[in-house]
Amino acid sequence: MAHEEEQALEIEALQSIFEGEEFKSISEKEFAIKLQPFPGGEGENHVGVVLHVTYTDAYPDEPPIWELEDVLGLGDEKLEQLKEKITETIESSIGMAMIYSVTEACQDFLKDNNQKELSMHEQMMLRHTAGEDDDEEEEAEGEEEEEEEEPEWKGLTEKALCPESERITAESFAAWKVKFDAEMVECGVLKRDEVKSRSGKLIFMQGQEGEERKKEENGYPAGKSDVLVYDAALFGEEDADLDDIEDD
Repeated sequence: MAHEEEQALEIEALQSIFEGEEFKSISEKEFAIKLQPFPGGEGENHVGVVLHVTYTDAYPDEPPIWELEDVLGLGDEKLEQLKEKITETIESSIGMAMIYSVTEACQDFLKDNNQKELSMHEQMMLRHTAGEDDDEEEEAEGEEEEEEEEPEWKGLTEKALCPESERITAESFAAWKVKFDAEMVECGVLKRDEVKSRSGKLIFMQGQEGEERKKEENGYPAGKSDVLVYDAALFGEEDADLDDIEDD
């Protein structure tokens, strides 16, 4: 099929697709097509272009001459992106009628970028709001980093030193003291008289007093202990146990 015949058939097909003011015939080889995201009025059109096409003698075996006119709502960057999309479509369609494929690519791009053009004041306010959001985000990140670097000191009141089942009690201390003194006497480190005069009850009470002083220095309320509790009845058998050691 001759190039002229292919061109005439394509123009006829385009005229049947784009009706009314959408298609404007300029000559046998030249025409313009008005493109919008929603040409049928089913949505608002904030962007749009007019595709001006001129066939070369060898079209479609070579690219047509084309340009975009009456550009609406597209900035320079978006306009360049649309031109690149048109060029890619033409290059991939060499050898066959391609204008309808080009118009489809244009309309898809316009739909994806169908945004209302902002006034200078609206653009300035948008940039200002975006800047405030960035500042708030940076401030929040700074506060989080500061909290991570400087954990709050809450004292010893919330710190569990060991499980409750492992804490020392008066009974366990008394039992340990009797066994310890017996081992010290057996090894010759202590004498029986020293062990008897320095009872487990006295050592236990001295240990409690030392713990109270440490807690007061660290800001812990004096007179309160969750670990050591003295009950005189618990020491009633201590001296008897030491007497048994002495008799051995």
